[in-house]
Parts: sequence; C-alpha cells; structure tokens
Amino acid sequence: MRINRSAVRIVAVFLTACSTLVAQPNLRQALRLNVSVAPQSPSGRALIQEREYSEKSVLLGIAYSLILPGLGDFYANKGETGKYYLGADVALWLTYGGFQAYGHWVKNDARTFAVEKADADFSGKGAQFEVDLGNFNDTDAYNQAKLRNRQYELLYDVASNYSWKWTLEEDRLRFKNERIRGDEVIRNSQFVVGALVINRIVAAISAARSVSEYNRNVQSLGGWRLKAEASGRLFAADGVVLTVSKTF
Repeated sequence: MRINRSAVRIVAVFLTACSTLVAQPNLRQALRLNVSVAPQSPSGRALIQEREYSEKSVLLGIAYSLILPGLGDFYANKGETGKYYLGADVALWLTYGGFQAYGHWVKNDARTFAVEKADADFSGKGAQFEVDLGNFNDTDAYNQAKLRNRQYELLYDVASNYSWKWTLEEDRLRFKNERIRGDEVIRNSQFVVGALVINRIVAAISAARSVSEYNRNVQSLGGWRLKAEASGRLFAADGVVLTVSKTF
C-alpha cells in the first residue's frame, strides 16, 4: 500500500507540534485552541482557526473582577475558578434583595396595622414618628413626656395629622415589635453588602494570580503561532493543514 507523501508531511508536522506543546506542562490548562470553521480564505481554503497567544493585563483582570467577581478569571481562561466567584455574587445579591424585600414588607404590614388600630397617618413622616408611635399610647402622652424633658421643639400638634391614639396597649406593643423586627431585617442586609465587597476583593486577588499564571505560560510558550485550515473548498475539504510557527 502506498502512502501519499503530502499526508505524511501533514502528520509529521502535526506530531512535531503536539510533542512541542505537550512539553509545556501548564500550557494545556491556560491556553486552548478553539477550532471553528470560518469563511474561505483568498487561497480557496476554508480557514478553520488562527490564534496567536499574547500576554494579558493583570490590572485589567483585577478591574474586571472588582466589577463582576469571576470575570477576571474568565479573562485569563480560568472559567472553572471564576464561576464560583460569579455564583457567590449572584447568591449574595439574591440574599440582599430577600432581606430588603422582607424587611420592608414587615414594616409596611406594621404601618397598615397602625392605621387601622391607632388612626395613624404616615404620609410625609420620618422614621422618628414611627418610633414615637410605638412608644406612646397617644399624642397627648407623647407631648407630656416632651414637656417634662423641656424638649419643646419636639412637640406634636394634636390637631394635625401627627396625632394618634391606641385603643389597646397590646396593639401598640405589637406595632412596636413589628417595626423593630422589620428594621433589624433591613439592617442585617448590610452584612450581605460587606460580603459582596469581600467577594470582590478575593476575586480580584484570584484574577491577578490567574492572569499572572496565564502570562507565565505565554512566556514559556515563546511566541508560538498556530494556524489550522482545511485544504480544498469549504464544503469539500479533503484534509487539514496545520501550520506551527515560532518567533524568536
């Protein structure tokens, strides 16, 4: 059986390139040749892929991960690492949103209860009004306490929409407890914000390491340039030509 000489040359070039690349221990982890069919080249061959590896910016990788944790690792072809930081960021944002939504729901429920049981009006009021509403049975009791403490500037006009009156002490305490619980839930969401910041810092450190490792692999590769193209027409290829070149 006779073997086509061109086929032998192609196989020889391919084996030489593979043996050289395998000699780089970390190269397969950091660098990948993704083959995809592109339009025909001017020579009539269907160009499959051409890739030249170059170093990447460590600062850019850090910036990516500070914006979106894990993105810097993806930038350095370390998606297996980056996906964990990205997943943690998504989970933390969902947790933050859950705390905020639940806390405001509890507070709104407490306000609705106060409107029904104490005829309170919350329009245009601040958080201090809610605190006073939970601490005193009515506006008169509140004003008396402020007069005793000579805090005249804090008095409420009983004829205004700042007036209220609880019928039952237990209703006032229920409102107070619900308001406090809602505030605590919202306040706990700030711990999640801290976790989001920490996740970004850790992800940025990871990105710096990943990009540095990628650059070391590129340097060890020493300027290799890989080019693969199909011989023949785009839909009638009769072989693959792999070109390996190195710059010194």
